[in-house]
Amino acid sequence: MNEFEKLLEESIASPEEFKRGQVVKGRVVKVAGDTVFVDIGYKTEAVISKEEVPEVQEGQEIEAVLVRFSPRIPNPVLSVKPLQEKKELEKLKEAYLNKSDVVGKIEKKVKGGFIVDFEGVKAFLPMSQAGKKLKEGQVLTFKVLDFKLDSKRPQIIVSHKAYLDEQREKRKQELLNTLKPGDVVEGKVVKIDPNKGVTLVIEGVLRAFLPKEELSWGRDKNPYNYTDVGETLKVKVKRVDKQKGFIIVSLRELKGNPWEKFLKEHKEGDVIEGRVVAVTPKGVVVEVMEGVEGFVPEEELAWEGKPEFKKGDLVKAKIMKIDPKRRRLILSIKRAQPRPWEIFLQKHPVGSKVKGKVIKIEGSRAIVELEDGVKGVIHRSDLSWTRPKRVEEVLKEGEEREFAVLGLEGKYVKLGLKQLTENPWEKVKEKYKVGDVVKLPVKELAPFGAFLEFPEGVEGLLPFSEVPRHIRIRKGQEYEVKIIDINPKEGKITFSINALYGEKPEEKEEKVEEVTTATTGGFKLGEILKKRWKL
Repeated sequence: MNEFEKLLEESIASPEEFKRGQVVKGRVVKVAGDTVFVDIGYKTEAVISKEEVPEVQEGQEIEAVLVRFSPRIPNPVLSVKPLQEKKELEKLKEAYLNKSDVVGKIEKKVKGGFIVDFEGVKAFLPMSQAGKKLKEGQVLTFKVLDFKLDSKRPQIIVSHKAYLDEQREKRKQELLNTLKPGDVVEGKVVKIDPNKGVTLVIEGVLRAFLPKEELSWGRDKNPYNYTDVGETLKVKVKRVDKQKGFIIVSLRELKGNPWEKFLKEHKEGDVIEGRVVAVTPKGVVVEVMEGVEGFVPEEELAWEGKPEFKKGDLVKAKIMKIDPKRRRLILSIKRAQPRPWEIFLQKHPVGSKVKGKVIKIEGSRAIVELEDGVKGVIHRSDLSWTRPKRVEEVLKEGEEREFAVLGLEGKYVKLGLKQLTENPWEKVKEKYKVGDVVKLPVKELAPFGAFLEFPEGVEGLLPFSEVPRHIRIRKGQEYEVKIIDINPKEGKITFSINALYGEKPEEKEEKVEEVTTATTGGFKLGEILKKRWKL
């Protein structure tokens, strides 16, 4: 038993005997300034500082300890502090035994910790039990770690950290009991493992793990591309493990299933933008949105040639096919781009002159390489106004020429050579008419007639049926003929020698019949001529 407790026990005496340390009761008779006068049954009133009983009023009964008493002093001195300290000691002891909470005030900082005041009772708070940065005057809640009264002064050790830990554990259990899959929570990132995932702390008390597979619907599973230590991250709860005291969360599920969103927003034929995520021998894989990828076959990469793509390239692609069940997309990069020959025609409209290189001759046409991989085609009918028999008579593979742009033919730019020169038919149409007699050389002989050439370069046909029987037509010789038909639209002129004589000899029909039958293999002259003029 310490000295204070002895004084309290000695105070239990008859009301007539007053001594220091005695607990007395009295009635307030007067409040004067900072002094309160109390009638305790003594010959004079006892006094107590109003600071100790600031709310006291006259007529109120109070209980206090007689701290100064002597016949030599006019008024006994009372104090309520010893009673308050005794009550506080009992409260602290009870808190120690029951592990309950107590509230105290940080009085001052001392070596190794702080002094905490509990209504006059002093306790020691070790620095290791502070739990956070503290300052004088703070009122905090504590746990009593040790309580001893076996010395002149009580030895009490308290901890704010233990209180905080208990509160965290309570909040952790509350979260574990209330959280369910699908709930959205926010946590602070405390650890990142690039091989496993991200560890977060929810409300500073509950550990949450975000597996790297749950970072994104897409291929990027690098945690550092989504967050950093110290950042706050919003996630969705996937699983609650009450036994182990943590939760599994997902970042990607916050965004919903990307395929469902994609199918609502896009259809076949749409042009979308994406990023190349893989390059294979058969094509490229393009991520059009997180978690949705499409394949571009090699033949759909470009209209001409084989372009080189690398991971990370941004591209535009047209949706060719959507397979919702298999979650597959077939895309085309080339079909999302303007056709190069159409762009070429915009730059070089019909009538323009362009340069090109003959790269191939195919029968009655030639293929010409133009700029940017665009190819042109020129047909034999557009090589010359005189219609050569073979393309090779005018063009050679490997030679570069200037051509006229005529338009488009499929994926080719249609070209011409004769269009670079004046159309001789215009001159012929102006200079000659049906009935004119002209003298022209024979340029070529055919089984059905002879082709005569105007000085303007235009050819006309002299059928053998229009040649008297006694005249033998030879190549290179000139003959006087009469124009019996002109058709500039079809590029045809027909001559006659018979017309010069005014009538056709009877025997000529036999000769023509004989010639055409023997040399045309049964074809009629009209068919032969039609075929010839189409060359």
